[in-house]
Amino acid sequence: MSTDLLRHHPEPLILLASPDPWLAQGLRGPLSTAGFRVITTHAEPETLERVHSRRPHAIVLDVAIAPPGFGLCRTLRSASLATPIVLVCQGHPSRDDVLEAVRAGAWDFRGTPLDVEDLVLRVVAYVEPKLELDRVSEECLVDRVSGLYNHLGLAKRADELAALATRHGLALACMVFRPGSSDLPSRAASDRLAVTFKSVGRASDAVGRTGRAEFAVFAAAGNAWAAKRLVHRLTDRATGYGNGFDVRAGYSAAAPSQKISSYTLLARARSALESGLTPG
Repeated sequence: MSTDLLRHHPEPLILLASPDPWLAQGLRGPLSTAGFRVITTHAEPETLERVHSRRPHAIVLDVAIAPPGFGLCRTLRSASLATPIVLVCQGHPSRDDVLEAVRAGAWDFRGTPLDVEDLVLRVVAYVEPKLELDRVSEECLVDRVSGLYNHLGLAKRADELAALATRHGLALACMVFRPGSSDLPSRAASDRLAVTFKSVGRASDAVGRTGRAEFAVFAAAGNAWAAKRLVHRLTDRATGYGNGFDVRAGYSAAAPSQKISSYTLLARARSALESGLTPG
């Protein structure tokens, strides 16, 4: 099987995440033949790290890698709205499972036995617009609506802050904010919240829009106590701007003596938010 649909974008990267070596082996060859570079992961932490460090153009995710439910899919979707996620599972998924997968951010959900040719062609179709979006996004590191950093701009700025903190022995903190409801707000409401974060953020901080309704703040020279105060200030201000919903938050801070990546801080802040460990 071959396709020339990717001729203008040689070897886009696919992350294939599955604890089943037979599934990974069965998909790696056809995806490579279609023109993709394929990297594989076998556990949830490794998958999260590779998504951040390698930024794949699409993800084929076996739901068995992080049972139960679709939590990992939801986490990956919050990191990037544009990256296609195709879920696979053993057996035939029920209608309820398919609907829940879509709510979690999956673009497609396939059961076994897989129609590999159909799956690969669909991945190609999903990746083509993602490649074009990446090309446009790379030309601008700022969210056009709010003026905040987009996820690419924030990653670049956060890495700069982490290097500065390490070089000068400063503390570094990361805070993540999302609306309190589990349902995504409308695009208009999300945009209003983005503008709010732009208006209340400090000039010295890196404030970015990391998803449709997720916002992250990196602050140098901020320990856990300072991060907690900043979280309270931002949540109070954002909630008080009449956006119509509460704001949840999670944070993580590294001491001056710690050498820690900005990605690790962001992942810990997201984990704190997901676990409900918001500051009291």
